[in-house]
Order: sequence, then C-alpha cells, then structure tokens
Amino acid sequence: MSHGKQLLRLFLAVYAVHCFSNLYFLFGPFYEGRGATPQAAGWFLSIFYVATTLCRPLGSFALERLGVRKTLVGAAILCAAGSAGIALFLNSPPLLLAFRALTGIGFSAFVVGAMAFQSLVIPPEVRGASFALVTTGSMAPLATIVPLSDWLIQTGHPYLYLWSAPLLGTLCIVLGYLVEAPDRAPAPKPVWGSYRDLMRLPGFPVLAFSSLFLALCDATTICVASLARERGVLVSSFMVANAVAAVLVRTVGFRFMDRFPRTLLAAPAFGTMAAALLGMSFSSTNGAFLVWGLLFGLGIGVGFPTYLSLIGDLAPERLHPKGTAAVLLSIDVGWTLTPLLFGYLSPGLGVSGTFRFFAVAGGAAALLAHRFLWLPLYRRNRKAACLLPED
Repeated sequence: MSHGKQLLRLFLAVYAVHCFSNLYFLFGPFYEGRGATPQAAGWFLSIFYVATTLCRPLGSFALERLGVRKTLVGAAILCAAGSAGIALFLNSPPLLLAFRALTGIGFSAFVVGAMAFQSLVIPPEVRGASFALVTTGSMAPLATIVPLSDWLIQTGHPYLYLWSAPLLGTLCIVLGYLVEAPDRAPAPKPVWGSYRDLMRLPGFPVLAFSSLFLALCDATTICVASLARERGVLVSSFMVANAVAAVLVRTVGFRFMDRFPRTLLAAPAFGTMAAALLGMSFSSTNGAFLVWGLLFGLGIGVGFPTYLSLIGDLAPERLHPKGTAAVLLSIDVGWTLTPLLFGYLSPGLGVSGTFRFFAVAGGAAALLAHRFLWLPLYRRNRKAACLLPED
C-alpha cells in the first residue's frame, strides 16, 4: 500500500478516536447538571487520563508483539465497551469511573499504536509534514463533534449524546482493521530497545519535560466550558477557532514543520498557548474568545506534531515505540493533573483565577525550557552536524 493511502487511513483512525475522546469534553457540566459535584466531575475526567498514563507502555508492548492491526482493533473494542458502560450506569459512580478508566486504556493503546506505526513507516525527510497532516485528525473533532455534542445536550437529547460514544468506538474498530503494514521484504525480527536506553539519549528527557507542560496547557480545553459560563460567552467561539487554527497550521503550513528546526519550536508552542489562556481569563466577549482560540490553536497546531516528530529525530528506530509511549505518557500526566487541579483550585481562585494560574505556570516553563534546555540542545546538534564529514 502507498504511503498516501496509509496516511489517509491513519488520519481517519486518529480523527475517529479523538472524536470519541472529545465527546466527553462537555461531560463535566453535563454531569454537574445531573447533581454531581465539581470534584466528582473532575475525577470522571481525570480517571480517563490516569488510565492512559498508566497504560501508555501497553500500547508499545502491544504494537511490538501483536502488530498494528490487532493493537488498534483490540484498543477500539475497549473504547466501545467502556463507553457503553458509561451510558448504562450513569447513576452508579463506582461503575462510571471503572468504565471511564476502561475507555482510557483503549484510547491510550490506540493512539500509541497509530503514532508509533507512523513514526516507523514514514521517511524522516517528510516526517514533520506527515505528522502535521495526520494529527489534524486530533483537532478537527473540536469543530465537529464538540459543537454537535453541545447541541445534543442543549436540545434535550442526553441519551443520544451518551450513546454516540459507543458508535464512535465501533467506527474505530472498523478503521483500525483497515490500517495495515506496508509491503516489505521479509526482515529479521527487530530488537527493541529499553526505556533505560531511551532516557539516556541526549534531549529525550527535555522532550518529556516539555511534553508535560504542553499537556498542562492543552488540557485546559476540557475546562473551557466552565470558563465560558463564568465569563458569559459561548464555548464554541473558542473551540471552533482553536480547531480551525490548528487544522490550518497542519494543512496549509505543514511543510514549515520540516524547514524550521523543531528544537526551536518546542517551547514557544506551549508558551503561545499559555498566553492565550491568560488573555481568555480576562475576556468577556465571544469575539475575544475567538481571537484567543485562534492563538491557542496556533500553539497546539505546531506543538503536537513537532513533539511527535522529535521522537524520530532524537531516537533510533528500535526505540520509536517506547519513545512514542514515553512522550504520550508525559502528555497524559498533564491531562490527568489539569482537571484535578482545576476541580480543587477553582472553588478558591475562581475559574478565571485558575486559568491565570495555568497561564503563568505554562509561560514561565516555556521561557525556562527554551533558554536553558532547547537552545543548548539545538546548538549542540548543530555543532555536531558541522563536524560530520561530507559525503
């Protein structure tokens, strides 16, 4: 199969599984509307990311031993089953958390399998562009499934909203089955490296650290509905603008990913997102939320594919599955911490004050990481490249 067809199928699979995940972005206010506390809603959102955090190594383990198709199909089955359990046991908090965790396990394995597979099959010279295009599928749901979910809730169709997730999980099963390894000559079984080997690589701990702060900023999107309600604006004004900007960056500007040093993009990406969060916390109009959503989308539009591409830049092929799992593990930690921190800080700081907390933390981390971590790494790599003998 050609790389073009493989990328299209990966894009559709990534889009479908993120539609599945993003469907629950509005579950917090929905759950609170049914009598749940902010802390209970926060735990529902966080348990998903706790599960993805703990199970990221499972994705690389499954990919190395089962192959891409079995990994994606098995993970999607867990997503479909867990979301059906959520719809059936909405009034049972223990079961609700258990099924939510099951969806996190499935989502984790599915994303690791898809991203690591792409890192393995796409040539290095176009890796940034391919990741930019495929990861467009992770942003497009904000402009499609999130507004649709909001409409279903607002128009009094809660059960249709809840049962949309199992339908999306089933779609992921089909799309996962359609992804297959490209035709290759028989090769010896690869010898996969260890996580210890991975963390000894120059620059990889820096990548893991930055991934955490990228996620801390990005995960605020699951709390934007609460901020919009406090500021009296429409949440879709931010969500749609965010998605449109990210999609445009990854489609119209995708070639930029391979022309600019990715080590110099890493920290400014989440620094831009932090600036948008700060601006939103002081805004009270739909137009302002739209502008800040565009800036936020610019940051994540560049950031996520850049980080995934850096895995291939910093690690040899034998470490790509574990490298992908490690970066996504750091991202999951951020997505786990954000709703928990939000649930416990917002009663004291207020929703706007909590967003300012995340903005200041993210902005400070971006400045420090760029100055003391990424710039030295860039200079060291450039110096090493200059010392290489010419062909």
